Amino acid sequence: MATVRNEADARRQLRAEQRHETDELVIAEPVATASPVGIELHYDGVDDVKRAIDERYDELSRHLETARALDTDLANGKGPVAHWMRRSFAVRGGAGAGGVQAALQSYLAELATLRQTLDTVVTMHQGNDEEAAAVLPTGDADA
Repeated sequence: MATVRNEADARRQLRAEQRHETDELVIAEPVATASPVGIELHYDGVDDVKRAIDERYDELSRHLETARALDTDLANGKGPVAHWMRRSFAVRGGAGAGGVQAALQSYLAELATLRQTLDTVVTMHQGNDEEAAAVLPTGDADA
């Protein structure tokens, strides 16, 4: 966990983290390519994308568990801002609207929907490929 001294420090750390994440991105083969006839779906590419989605889902799930473990009331402080800090952390760290847990749950739902959509697209394309293969006449391998 990083120590943040002020707002400028937080922004600097955020930019550094975003640069680091961008550096880690891997440019993959396209999942689909357009051709004059239609769209060709690369099934291996889809599997790679689904694996990447699963990795992000697992990572966000771990963050959500951490957020749940940290969702505790702060001890009553003696300072003039203790009440306001307690209120702020309760909103931002909680599962209610605007809280970290709610945001993470929303991201997890979006990833699950994306993965399900990819599965549906692959199933549809495989069905179309199989129908097209069944309709095409079989002939010489050299033809």
